[in-house]
Amino acid sequence: MTSPAEREAPNSQHRPVAAAGPKTMTDLLALAEPERTLLNWLLRQRGASLAEIMAHAQSEPAAIQAMLDNLTATGFLILYDDAAPPVFKPNLVSRKPRAMPEELWESVE
Repeated sequence: MTSPAEREAPNSQHRPVAAAGPKTMTDLLALAEPERTLLNWLLRQRGASLAEIMAHAQSEPAAIQAMLDNLTATGFLILYDDAAPPVFKPNLVSRKPRAMPEELWESVE
């Protein structure tokens, strides 16, 4: 019998690491400069294929692949392999706006 952690997800269209979850723009500050630069570029592009990333980064393919693997594992990127070619897209969310205190709304009314 296998544990749930050992089972693979059935034919998913993207492969995020569930424990990592989406990140915020503030989380980008903790990244190393090359990773932050790449992620900022991917945000402006709204995703890119491996070939597009390689052309943009102009670095060693092994280093780029390691960076993409790390960003995917930590939840910053999602690989959508339903597209041809597969596309890496940022996995960032906006912060939820703060709720206004009820007392403030009552005093305004």
